Amino acid sequence: MNTQPNGERLHALDAVRSFALLLGVAFHATLSFIPGLPPGLWAMTDNSPSALLGDASFVMHSFRMTLFFFIAGFFGRLLHQRLGTRGFLANRAQRIAVPLVVGWLVLFPAIAFVWGLGMNKVFHGAPPAMPEMPQAFGALPLMHLWFLYQLLWLYAAVLLGRGVMARLDRGEALRGRVDRGVAAALRWPAAASMLGLPLALLLVSLPGWFPWMGIPTPDHSLVPELPATLAYGTAFSFGWLVHRAPGALSALRARWLPHLVLAIASSAVCLYVMKTQPPVGMAQQPLLVFALAFVASAWSWSFAVTGVALRFLSGHRPAVRYVADASYWIYLVHLPVVAALQVWVGDWPLHWAVKYPLVMLASLALLLLSYHALVRSTLIGQVLNGRRHPRQAVAPSPVAAPTGDVVASLQGVSKRYGKLDALSRVDLELHRGELLALLGPNGAGKSTAISLWLGLNDADTGVVRLLGGEPQSLEHRLGLGVMMQDVELPKDLKVHELVALSCSYYPAPLTVRQALEQAGIVDLAHRPYGKLSGGQKRQVQFALAICGRPQVLFLDEPTVGLDVKAREAMWANIRGLLREGCSVLLTTHYLEEAEALATRVAVLAHGRVVASGSVDEMRAQVSRRHIRCATTLPTAELRRWPGVVDVSGDAMQLAIVATDAEGVVRRLLAADPLLTRLEVKQAGLNEAFNELTQEAA
Repeated sequence: MNTQPNGERLHALDAVRSFALLLGVAFHATLSFIPGLPPGLWAMTDNSPSALLGDASFVMHSFRMTLFFFIAGFFGRLLHQRLGTRGFLANRAQRIAVPLVVGWLVLFPAIAFVWGLGMNKVFHGAPPAMPEMPQAFGALPLMHLWFLYQLLWLYAAVLLGRGVMARLDRGEALRGRVDRGVAAALRWPAAASMLGLPLALLLVSLPGWFPWMGIPTPDHSLVPELPATLAYGTAFSFGWLVHRAPGALSALRARWLPHLVLAIASSAVCLYVMKTQPPVGMAQQPLLVFALAFVASAWSWSFAVTGVALRFLSGHRPAVRYVADASYWIYLVHLPVVAALQVWVGDWPLHWAVKYPLVMLASLALLLLSYHALVRSTLIGQVLNGRRHPRQAVAPSPVAAPTGDVVASLQGVSKRYGKLDALSRVDLELHRGELLALLGPNGAGKSTAISLWLGLNDADTGVVRLLGGEPQSLEHRLGLGVMMQDVELPKDLKVHELVALSCSYYPAPLTVRQALEQAGIVDLAHRPYGKLSGGQKRQVQFALAICGRPQVLFLDEPTVGLDVKAREAMWANIRGLLREGCSVLLTTHYLEEAEALATRVAVLAHGRVVASGSVDEMRAQVSRRHIRCATTLPTAELRRWPGVVDVSGDAMQLAIVATDAEGVVRRLLAADPLLTRLEVKQAGLNEAFNELTQEAA
């Protein structure tokens, strides 16, 4: 659910999903401390209530599930796009339906037992009789697992709606307008209120609605309830549409601050109304003000949190990824653990400021330990997260293995040459088994970064790490393979002699024959290096770089001078190394090379990292598209059209770069009835690179 079709994990949105789930743990941990909560409504009523926790509880609860379903919709479409309908349904059955059924059977008795202990303590050994289950059709205490049941309904509804839309909108004109509307709405913070307006009107019309409880939780029936279905169905559907809409994530990333300001303001309005109005029988006008502020806060917080994550958490962080993997398990099983700890500390003579952190920290510690021991590498982990993570085993190796997932890093690194800032507070990480394409114009700092990792220069400030240690350490340098752009090698030595010499430096190298075969240069083995062409020399240099079985491989413009066939062969070799777990840092001016190979891209400009993320995330930062067609319209006239950035080619094949591709295509068709060979494609990495480096100038 959390990877793109190219396998790149959406780290920022994965972190948002995890945050929404963990926020639920924090919310439930506050409930025993809320002042005025009727005894018996929760497992425990603490002897140290807190108005502050009451306010925090309301704010958390106002948006956590809207945020979750928004991200669930985004990942839902991503997954459907990758697996197709049949694979999507099978995946959701395994990871949603099975945890719902099995989780309910296991957790319901545990929660009932903890609640019984709590009621005995709250009512001093004489708890009131438990209310009987209502006899209404579908009545069932879903507990906190209701969100899984709601998800199953939403998956069915959105697939049905998708099928109907495909029949009604065969030309995708309507869907195109919706996509543009979604991206535009995310650039306008007030759109948050518009998305929630239907829900606000519904909540105001509900008899007996308690504003401080927010959206009535559908946790007691199998029959979907209108308020929750409207609220979370809107969030899920909008998340689905955000995945469709080009530029939507970029808009969220750019507008995180206005959304955050609106979120804080709308939550403040809600708290003010609650504190100045009676909890029951609120007047109609304050009730409407509250409802509008409530839905605005739910959506504004959701957009703000997502935007902050896209802005600051788009890169891979092992700790964040671990918690993200664990968060699903944590939320599923947290309730009896949290409630038991609340019951345990409820009558302790301590202030809530001590007891609430204690409940939270102890709960998370227990839940993380259970995840690590019982879930991560077991069948349960495969069901919940789609894979088992193998337990770490120490394998004998002649080269020191790095700890964790990061094999090379720059942490706050700066390097100055005279008055020139080659690097300025740069943070970069290369992860195990990935290819990081390091892009940037000449003088951006790419060569400086590589020289620091190779131990050829020292950083002025910051920390440089390679394979878990210092780059200058021989032990860690043995895990390196390097192919630099400017290389001088003995011209009189034959190719197989050069490879044999390089192999002799490593403790467990490839054989000379293996290195020659892997680089595709067996037929060059007995030729002197000085007699080779420039492209052939690059292939030999590649063989020297890989002969030591590197854990980390630095490739600086590796395909310069290669013909098409040799370039494709080298690409295939690089992909093979990645499959074997090698980590590759690639610098290249061929942006199609980065698009074809990269797991992640980082763009350097003026010594700073101006952007990082997957190739798709880089593309998403520009709205341009390529239009190709055969037309008789004059090129000069096309260049003057609104939305046209560039025009090239001739009447046989015209290439147009446009920011408003739909508008340009409509005008082309209207102006030239003989238009043929029309093709529209999303802009590539080249446009994203140019735009990012121009912005940094």
